[in-house]
Amino acid sequence: MEVVIGLILLLFLTFGTGYYFRRNIYREVDRLERWKIDIMNKSIMDEFSKVKELKMTGQTEEFFEKWRKEWDDIITSQLPEVEELLFDAEEFADKYRFKKSKNTLLHIESILKETESQIDRIIKEINDLVTSEEKNSEESEEVKKLFKSLKKVLITQSHTFGAAQQKLESILYECSEGLKRFELETEAGNHLLARDIIIEQKEALAELKEKMEFIPKYLTDCQSILPQQIQELRNGYEEMLEQGYVLSHIDMEKEISSMNQSLDNLKSQLIDGELDGVHQGLEEINEMVEALYDLLEKEVYASHFVKSEIGSYGEKLNQLMDEKNETHEETAVVKQSYTLSDAEIENMRKIEKKIQQLQKQYDQMCIQLEESHVAHSVIKDELEEFNRQLEETRKQHEEFRQMLYTLRKDELEARDKIVELKRAMMDIRRSIQKSNVPGLPIRILDKMEVAQQSLVNVNHKISDVPLNMSAVHEQLNDAVSVIESLKSETEEMIEQVYLVEKVIQYGNRYRRQYQTLAQQLQEAEELFRNYEYGRSLEQAASAIEKVEPGAIERIQAIIEEEMKLKS
Repeated sequence: MEVVIGLILLLFLTFGTGYYFRRNIYREVDRLERWKIDIMNKSIMDEFSKVKELKMTGQTEEFFEKWRKEWDDIITSQLPEVEELLFDAEEFADKYRFKKSKNTLLHIESILKETESQIDRIIKEINDLVTSEEKNSEESEEVKKLFKSLKKVLITQSHTFGAAQQKLESILYECSEGLKRFELETEAGNHLLARDIIIEQKEALAELKEKMEFIPKYLTDCQSILPQQIQELRNGYEEMLEQGYVLSHIDMEKEISSMNQSLDNLKSQLIDGELDGVHQGLEEINEMVEALYDLLEKEVYASHFVKSEIGSYGEKLNQLMDEKNETHEETAVVKQSYTLSDAEIENMRKIEKKIQQLQKQYDQMCIQLEESHVAHSVIKDELEEFNRQLEETRKQHEEFRQMLYTLRKDELEARDKIVELKRAMMDIRRSIQKSNVPGLPIRILDKMEVAQQSLVNVNHKISDVPLNMSAVHEQLNDAVSVIESLKSETEEMIEQVYLVEKVIQYGNRYRRQYQTLAQQLQEAEELFRNYEYGRSLEQAASAIEKVEPGAIERIQAIIEEEMKLKS
């Protein structure tokens, strides 16, 4: 029973698969059939009718016959073959030869693609032929009109073209022959060939028009304007030579010869009717003329500059030399009173040596100017460099002189500072005396001794001959540091003495009530008598704060009020 059911299922499966493949093949056959019908309905006959309206000779007749044969082959051979193959594909499908049917359908599709492409090509070629005839008719009128216009210009303005007229007439004659060939090919029905000819003549006449527009101008530049400019350049050059200018660095004859040769080459090109590179060549010659003029003008300007400035630069050099001599003498005087470093002395030597070199350089330029064998532009460059070095040396010299002035200024400032420090020491002693301090702690006494010794040291240094300001500054800085520190500590000590006295006085009101407080105040007084004012203040303040918290702040407030009243 199971075997029977399996066979039935297999049978249904086989039938279903076959039905599915056949249905797909029938659908593909229907699609290809519609495609074939669309190809048959192509409006190629309408395109053929356009060709028949043309004169059926030459290329037109030849192409028409070719296209008609191709269409006949499509109708009588290719499409009937497709019809038969479609029938075969259906028949193969009915016999379950699906692979054979599919291959047949693929072959049919390739035939239809090729056929459709062939028909499209024929239609395009027909359109090209028809439109060529139409375009030829339109453009030939434009070309003929341009031809007549250019011919008229050649006749009426022949003098503007000079020797190039013959070449231009030759080009125009070739265009005339080309137009004749165009008419013949058109008459013979060779519209595509005629199309190529008319395009060629249109381009040739456009090029001829360009040549006729530019050749007269370029010939004028080559034969008149530029030669005249070159001659004026030569005249200016020779005139400057007569005036004594040194122009050996300008090879004028070589440059003029080169420009004239270039002009001859450009004229030959124009006579041959060629424009390529002519514009650029003329621009290069023009630029060379301007460049040579610039060189001559530069020489004139340089000559004016040298003649007008060399004297003033000489005066600046002489002034610097005078100042150098004064500085030399001043340096000798300063060295008797001050110690100059090796670097400072070497710097002065370099400045003096540089000034000597500048003097030699200036003398050499004056000789060159008198002998007139060096171009003024060269001397001008040398003179500008000379002035740059002169200014740089003058600046260095001024910095050296400023250094000498600074030495004396530093000495005066140092002496003023010493006086100020001595006054500060007197103020410290005076403030100690006024404050009625019982005595001074050892550290204050030691620092006062150190401060006093620092003043002695700096006095010794500033009395040395020659004076070494670096050593003076070193000793002076030490003295300033020590005395400022002494002043700070002294002021702090005086404040402590005053405050501890007030605190002990304030605490005396509690001596009878608090035995411990009385004992601590006694210890604070003992420290005070031993000049240990800081520890005395701590002891007294701690004792009172235990009895009356905030008392120290109130005491300080009272003292501040007293100070305000005094001030």
